[in-house]
Amino acid sequence: MLLALGAEVVLTPKETAVPGALAKAKEIVEGLDGKGIILQQFENEANAKIHRETTGPEVWRDTDGKIDMFFSGVGTGGTISGVAQYIKGSEEHNMPPLKPEMKAIAVEPMEQMLVTAALGGEKLGPQGPHKIQGMGAGLVPKVLDLNILDEVVPVHSDEAMAFANELWMCGLPVGVSSGAIVAAATKVCARPDSAGKLAVAVIPSFGERYFTHPMFSEIKEKAESLKKHALPPPFDNRDYGFATERG
Repeated sequence: MLLALGAEVVLTPKETAVPGALAKAKEIVEGLDGKGIILQQFENEANAKIHRETTGPEVWRDTDGKIDMFFSGVGTGGTISGVAQYIKGSEEHNMPPLKPEMKAIAVEPMEQMLVTAALGGEKLGPQGPHKIQGMGAGLVPKVLDLNILDEVVPVHSDEAMAFANELWMCGLPVGVSSGAIVAAATKVCARPDSAGKLAVAVIPSFGERYFTHPMFSEIKEKAESLKKHALPPPFDNRDYGFATERG
């Protein structure tokens, strides 16, 4: 899509994740003699600010202030930071507390538990690349308000993909990051102490953008192996490449 819009696309080694891409972007901008800018979504305070001003009030309004738990994946950290600051309150941003006891629960890939580690938690299993696009960027974003988080739930890529497929079967065509977030929310909501509580889970990804993702590999193979069917009378199927009139 970017190429179709006339953009120049610069690829960086996938092993370096977002830090590598940011380093390359900085190098490019430095060579543009002041004519370039990096919006810095991982550092730009405007990221969390817009969620304090829009998403937070929307969640509060639509739940009539009854929200008990808020789940969001950590990509840049802007969504969970801004929403939690609005509802739980933030002196730094002049946000009076509306419901300080609300739980702000972050979700990250189990294969890359950087937020968990930043909060002093223990990493589970092998750490490295993962398949949850939009989360786990290989850094702890400066936008992310670690102090406002109540819990971080790790979700493995395989579980995220499986849950995303379940959501598709429920009529919700989502991406793999949404699968991870809803999987985490489902596990937390199944706890005995969560009974009767109101939870909101952000679904940030629409599935049609992810058809190249491994979670769709079986669907892709099935689609590519589809064969045309013969038509009923009065069609003569020989006109369409079949051996006989009836196919």
